[in-house]
Amino acid sequence: MKLYVLSLINGIVLMVLGIWSHLWPESPSPTALIPVIFGAAILVLNKGVRNYRKGISNAVMFLTLLILLGLIFPLKGSIEKADTPALLRVLTMMVVSLISFIFFLRRFINDRIKNKPQ
Repeated sequence: MKLYVLSLINGIVLMVLGIWSHLWPESPSPTALIPVIFGAAILVLNKGVRNYRKGISNAVMFLTLLILLGLIFPLKGSIEKADTPALLRVLTMMVVSLISFIFFLRRFINDRIKNKPQ
């Protein structure tokens, strides 16, 4: 799968599930919009990933890592509350972000190996 397509899917999943997480509960939390902001940033930078701008690709990889780490706290909260729908939403965002991050990391490592002086 192309990296920009995976990044696009990641941004869309973060936005849709983040908005759903904000609108679904009886008392919505503004922190549920953090994945929406990260997803929007990833979508805005997606053209740079598609055109393979190294700086933009590295920035999207860093954003993906940040949101992946940031989703650990909502994961703990949904486990403690035994909130199955929230747990599924957070796990879905984490799995998609993890897959995206692995592909970005693989590309980053391959570029480093390819550009290594001999």
